[in-house]
Order: sequence, then C-alpha cells, then structure tokens
Amino acid sequence: MPAQSLDALFYPKSIAVVGASREPESVGHEIAKNLATQGYRGKLFFVNLKGGQLFGHKLLTKLTDIEGPIDLAVVAIPAQFVLDEVKSLIDLGVRAIIVISAGFGEIGNKSGQDELASLCKKNGVVLIGPNCLGVLNSSAKLNASFAPLMPSVGAIAFISQSGAICASVLDYARARNLGFSKFVSVGNKALFGEVELLEYFYRDKKTKLIAIYIEDLEQIEALKKEVVRITHGKVHKPIIVLKSGRTKQGQKAALSHTGSLGGSDSAYDAFFAQTGIIRAQTIEEFFDIVECFVRNAAMIKNGVAVVTNAGGPGVLTADAIAASGLQLAQLSTETTSKLRKFLPKAASVANPVDILGDANGERYKKALAVILEDSAVGAVQIILTPQSMTEITKTARVIVEAKKHSKKPIIVTFMGQGLVEDGVDILNDSAVATSYFPESGSMSLAALFNFKKWVGSSPEKPRHFADVKREVVAKILKSYRGTDRLLVNPEEAFRILVAYGFTVVKRWVLENTNDAVKLSKITNWPIALKIMSPQISHKSDVGGVVLNIDKRDLATQYTKLIAHIKKVKPEAQILGVEAMPMVEGGVELILGASTDPNLGKQILVGLGGIYTEVYQDVSWGLAPLSHHDTSRMIAHLKTSKILTGFRGHGPLDVKLVDECLARLSQLVVDYPQISEVDINPLSVLDKGQGAFVLDARIGLARV
Repeated sequence: MPAQSLDALFYPKSIAVVGASREPESVGHEIAKNLATQGYRGKLFFVNLKGGQLFGHKLLTKLTDIEGPIDLAVVAIPAQFVLDEVKSLIDLGVRAIIVISAGFGEIGNKSGQDELASLCKKNGVVLIGPNCLGVLNSSAKLNASFAPLMPSVGAIAFISQSGAICASVLDYARARNLGFSKFVSVGNKALFGEVELLEYFYRDKKTKLIAIYIEDLEQIEALKKEVVRITHGKVHKPIIVLKSGRTKQGQKAALSHTGSLGGSDSAYDAFFAQTGIIRAQTIEEFFDIVECFVRNAAMIKNGVAVVTNAGGPGVLTADAIAASGLQLAQLSTETTSKLRKFLPKAASVANPVDILGDANGERYKKALAVILEDSAVGAVQIILTPQSMTEITKTARVIVEAKKHSKKPIIVTFMGQGLVEDGVDILNDSAVATSYFPESGSMSLAALFNFKKWVGSSPEKPRHFADVKREVVAKILKSYRGTDRLLVNPEEAFRILVAYGFTVVKRWVLENTNDAVKLSKITNWPIALKIMSPQISHKSDVGGVVLNIDKRDLATQYTKLIAHIKKVKPEAQILGVEAMPMVEGGVELILGASTDPNLGKQILVGLGGIYTEVYQDVSWGLAPLSHHDTSRMIAHLKTSKILTGFRGHGPLDVKLVDECLARLSQLVVDYPQISEVDINPLSVLDKGQGAFVLDARIGLARV
C-alpha cells in the first residue's frame, strides 16, 4: 500500500465517528467533541443507534444514512461489533479507519484482530489500531482521538504504542512549547505500524524529526531498510526512540552462556546502533534530546564550552560531558584573555567558565559573545543557578539573543523550579533548547553530535566470505531435520565452524583409558581434558574440566574425571572426554549467536572463560554484520583495551576477532535452523598469532 494513501488518515475531507456518544465520560463522546470543537473544517458524521443530537450534529442511527464519501472513520464501540461495522464502512468506500476499541490481541483475541487486518488489507484500507488513542494533525485542526489537547504545530512526528504515553507526551510538550507535525497512537499495530508511518513521515515536508515510543518492533527487515534510508539518506531525519522493557526475556530455553547473557533489549540496542536510531533511556532524556534536535542546527565539532554561575554544577556538567563521549573545548588564549578583561578576578576562564554567583544578565551576554566566537567551540552548555543577584528573565533574553547570532548548538539548564520558571518559559517560547538537569543536557548534545557523524559516514554492506564450505554444513544439519535433537554433536559443531573459516585447536576424543595412553605417547604438550555430555552445558561448574595435565598423568586424570562426573551428574550421558593441548598466553573471549523472536539473529562478543557471566563485559550486534558493526562491537568492550595493547603488552589479534564475528554472522544468516552458537573460549593470541576455538556448542531450532 503506497505511503500516499495515508493522506486520508491525516488530511481527511470527511470523518465518520462510529460510536459517537452523548455520555459525557465516554470515549465516543470525547472523540466527537474534539472533532466538533477544535477547528476541524471537513464534513462530520456522528453515528449512534440511539439517535439524537451531539455538538450541533444529528446522530445517525445507521451507516447507510451517511451521504457522500467517507475518507476516515473512527470506530469506538465494543469489540464484538467492530468487524461488522468495518465491513459496512468498507462497502461505503471508506479509505482509512482508526479502531479505538480494545478487546483484541492485547487480551488474546488474536483471531479477531487478524480478521480485521485481513479485511482492511484486502480492500486497500488504512487501519490504525485497534486499542489505540487515535490520530492528531494540528495543521489540519484534526484531533481524531480522545486526547484532550490539540498540540501546537511543529516539526515533530510522534508514534506511540501506548495511548497513555501519548496523553502524557502532549502535556509535557505543551509545557515546553514543542509542536508536532503528526501524532499517532498505533495500539496493537494489526495492519499499519512503524514501517508504513516512517515511510510517510520521511516524505512529509512538515516533519523534520521522528519520535517514537515502542514496546516491540515487527517487520524487522523492512523496518531496517526504511530507517537507514531516513537516517542515512540525502534528506536525512533523526529518529529518537524511547523503548520500554529492558528486562531479559526468553532465557528458559537458553543452552549456553550466550543465551543467559542475551535478552530482547540487547537485540534492540544493537538494532538502534546499526541503523542510526537515537535511544533515550528515560522520558526526561527523551524530551531533552528531541528538544535539542528541533531547536538546534547540527553540531559540527566535538568541543563543548560550559558557562556557569556556580562551580559545583560546572564540574558536574564537565563530568557529564566526558561520560557522554564529548570533549570540553580547549579555549584559545585569545578567548581567555578577552574573558579576563571583564570577568572578576575570582572567575575561572578555563573551561568550564565560571562567571561567579553574582553574575547578572550583562555578564552572561559578554561571556557568551566571546565564547561563541572561539573556533574550538562546537556547542555551548549554559548553567544558571538562582541566587539573590541572579537576573533570571534578563539572562534568558540574553541567551535568546545570543542564539539568534550563532549557528552553534546551545542547550540551557536553569537549575531549580519555581524561581526559574519565568526564565525557562522565555527560553521555550523562543525555541532555545533546555534541559531540567545538566547531565541530560550533555547527553542531548552527544546525541546531536553522534547523529552528525552517522549521517556523514558511508553505509556498509554486510561482510561476506567466499571461502566457506556450505556443503559441509548443509550435510550436517540435514541429518538433524525431523529429529528431536536440538544440540549438535560436539564433533560436528567443530566441523561446522571449520567449514566457515574458524581455526579450531587440535582435539582428540578419548573414549577409554587406552585412548588416553595412546595420546600420552604422541604428545609433548600439557593437555586439557573436558567432559563431553549433552546434559552438561557449563563444564567447569561441575568439575568437568582438568587443565595442565602432564602426559604421564593423562590416563590417571582421564579415569578420575569420568568417575567424578558419574558421581556428581549420574544422569548425564557421557560421550567421551575431549583432549586438547593447552593454549598459552592471549585472552579468552566468548563469541555467540542467539535468536530474538522479533529482531532475528543477534551476535555477541565479550570476555570469555569461566568469568563470562560474572563480569558480563559483552557487546551485541544484529546479523548480518558489516565491518563497521564488528568494529563497534569490539570497541564497546572494556576488554578492548587489553586487545589493542595495554601497559607494555602489545596488541592481540583483533583483526582476526573482527573476522570471526563476521564469519559467525554469515553462518547463522546462511542457516536459520541454527538458533544458538556458543564459542567459549576463543583464545586470542598476540597480533599475527591467530585465534583458536577451544570449545563450542551449537543449538538448533525445532522445525
């Protein structure tokens, strides 16, 4: 369905409200009131079986009484009657429908919701909902919702899964004088959701920024394509997301470390990072970032100047700037000399610039004029605390004037509430970005700068390796189809990894004491022994690993290991004992893959070995991965400092780690049957010395 068809939703020339009610506290009453009293100029048809009058309009008792075409219908009746009314609306030629009614997928009535969606899709009708607040378009004076407020006209398009969040956002936005181009509550997203709306808002000239509240995402491949087009395109627009549900999910079926470290939120973080979406962690941060974007030009240079009338908040702001990944601007000697000429001796002209507690509006004006001229300054963060000498409203007007004469981003925090309220109102009325606290202001500037970097970067295609042996993997996995085996045999797991270019440490499978004796005669290395059992996921936890065994003790240690496992895990099926030479030096990492039900294959890298779940130093990406993705994942790790060289120790083979991540990504994309992979540890040696898989597990989806 083309995006242009949404014009019937946002710019309807006629609207029918099915369920318009004379009951003052009902949803149908509020929707009718909003449409009738907030300036909508198109034709209105109110439908209610009981008839009567409502806001100067006759209540029609049946849909067939409507004369003329219907662009948009808003349905607010009990769920059991919705489908029949929608069929009638379609027969009348309606182009778009908003189903406000609850009682569908959110309470388990998925079949009713699917039937509704199928009916609208078949007839080319736009469907928003069910279980939603409605749609608003201020420029068309359209409030087809039960939200009490009509937002002011602006450049923000807002999409929300939650109707309650919508109502709160409207109230917050009014307090901060933020305007909207479009405002949509999508509810259950039975047919139309983020993908279709994003496509429309990308083309909408009145929309400059897209803000979204989500609980989950669907149609992930189509969504990824659309988001990258919006954030990376020639005509780019920022997308700011507030997502709820950071708790881990889906771990009951976890087969490995990878599963226990995962969770849907990890996948969402990866999706946002790989598509240029900016994620806010809180509602406060969400508003601050949105406001920073719509009220500032792009931040070209990484250098923030802080101007404050209090030392403590200045230091807190400096900390927040560093924590956000930005830098304090190094002010030039010329700038500091100019500042010293008019600032008191006790003032600090280093950045943060502390102009002292008795600073009046004029002092702020002079300081800002000098600092904004400094070429090292990419943005200015202004802090004001209300002291007896502080000229709050005058300082606000000074900042407004300063912003008019500079394209550099400015964000302002007037700390406090009642005392600074008038000043904050002046700033908001004049489209100067504000934040309630300095920390979220710094985060907003960081988002502004990082988006500029994202837009300026070149999109990369996923890495692909031609040397993989797909026929080997296909043959192995074919033998598991139609069986109840969901864990690949250890030997075959290693063969799969070798087929995709991984280097596996030399291994022997010992099935009896004689095998151990034979191995002791052909090896001179210290040996590691690991129990092999499909019932034992974490071998170290049950004493299933013995390290640094001298070849003379190999048979004895083999016997002891078998006896120990039979004692502590009598129910475990023992397939044998895996023997391998000890790999000395390097760092142990974990590489993994798991499957998110909405976002698909997610790839993990992190600190490995027995401390994986203790430190949880991990980073995630969504397959397929580009070189930019794998580099970001590695750089995100605290462990990356060790990998790249630390305190006299040279760098490790990071390039090979990067390649292994890309190969793992290709493997799980090529074979969706693979639901989970756990490579732990991957022993990474010095640069040029390689990386070796020491242990691995591969889980399969039930097909």
